[in-house]
Amino acid sequence: MTLATSLLASTAWAERVLTLETYAGPKHAVNAAGLDIWAKQVEEASDGELKINITYPPVDPRDLMDRVRSGITDLAWMTHGYTTGRFVFTDMIELPGNGGNAEQASRAYWKVYTEEVGMREHRGVTPIALFTHGPGMIHTSNPITSGDQFEGLKIRTGGGVQAAIAEGLGFVTVAAPVTKAQEMLSQGVADGVMFSIETIKSFNLGDLVTYHYHYPDNLYGSSMAIIINSSVLDSLTDSEREALMSVSGEHLSGLIGSAWDGADKVAIEAFGSDSVTVMEGDVLEAVQAATDGLDEAWITRAKEAGLENPAAVLSKLRAEIKDQGAE
Repeated sequence: MTLATSLLASTAWAERVLTLETYAGPKHAVNAAGLDIWAKQVEEASDGELKINITYPPVDPRDLMDRVRSGITDLAWMTHGYTTGRFVFTDMIELPGNGGNAEQASRAYWKVYTEEVGMREHRGVTPIALFTHGPGMIHTSNPITSGDQFEGLKIRTGGGVQAAIAEGLGFVTVAAPVTKAQEMLSQGVADGVMFSIETIKSFNLGDLVTYHYHYPDNLYGSSMAIIINSSVLDSLTDSEREALMSVSGEHLSGLIGSAWDGADKVAIEAFGSDSVTVMEGDVLEAVQAATDGLDEAWITRAKEAGLENPAAVLSKLRAEIKDQGAE
């Protein structure tokens, strides 16, 4: 064996590859402008010792947390609202009125959640990024000109706070992952969806829902995470773990948030700058009435779940989002 061959063999032996599953395609902003960049940063930070293999399996997004926890995959992009009943504290980022764009909210979310909650909700997995999308909207196939038109609409929601808002507005809620939205809309199972504007373009829903309604200071967010199997994380060498976390945490949360902000801009340009209607009049009043009390409901649930002062935590989150916007 030559010296060069020996060195190559040694390098190949030392290299560790972790598999990450994502439920959106390779062109989705979270992947193309977020995780792909991050994977390169992990490799660079570890001097090639650690690599991330991003895969796009045809799995139900609701199963991704369990797939990581059971060791089927090392990492995944998960949405907390798809795992009904498992999470309470993560709903803080989903509440109406949090404001900010996706990057600001995601950076603030990572900082406040990890400082005030820690990782106690994530048994068997460890978040290495926490993030949300841009302003959550209501998208419908027919125009909404009056607040009483909300009653009885069949709307796809992603669970979590979205479901509570939908219930308050009188929607007939159809809970399903984003991957089912096109099928539901085209078959008339749903009259509309609750997503950020980016998702309408990314999942080819623009011809099915052409009316987009935005709530001042944001109607809702969606809590998401990049998670790693806790045992896998523990099995990394000190240098591998240090390299991974040096480009994760707030950095990765902000990177993904920024990717989502960019995709929102692309979607609005594609649909037209006048495609988004800011809620006003009795439409706005109906939504305000439907969302009144959601903060207090979360504060009560969070306190019952063991968070010492959830009202202060929520105030801290919103102050941090505002501070992120001022930077």
